[in-house]
Amino acid sequence: MHFGEVDEISDEDLEATAEYYQCILNETLPHKQAERIASEHYDVVLDDNLLNRIMQQFACTDSSLEDCVRAGLEKAGLLNKQ
Repeated sequence: MHFGEVDEISDEDLEATAEYYQCILNETLPHKQAERIASEHYDVVLDDNLLNRIMQQFACTDSSLEDCVRAGLEKAGLLNKQ
């Protein structure tokens, strides 16, 4: 490999990267949605640990993201169970 040589990037990789960054800009990635739900619905700012626990629950269950956020906030003692 010569200095400055660039590996080829497939069109598929470029499209996936562009889609990912568009999601970041639109704040449509699940962790951004969870932060927005907590802030707008419960007036809570999620710290990294709580956000990670919520995202783990979301990845491992059939529950909606909204339900996972509410359950995570309840478990952390940040809301009363409704």
